[in-house]
Amino acid sequence: GSVGIGTTSPTESLDIDSDSIRLRQSKTPSSASDTGKAGQIAWDADYVYICVATNTWKRAAISSW
Repeated sequence: GSVGIGTTSPTESLDIDSDSIRLRQSKTPSSASDTGKAGQIAWDADYVYICVATNTWKRAAISSW
């Protein structure tokens, strides 16, 4: 089934009717091959990290504007 947050008619497995989501805790993978499952997302002060395959992380730098 699908779960809706802010909606009673979800169209995806998780459907959030909002303009943002929040991960309260930061996480910095120790390396690109740190333990992880595809689809995990993490962040710290400098990067957003996405696990793209088992134990395979990629990152993108973030900056102020």
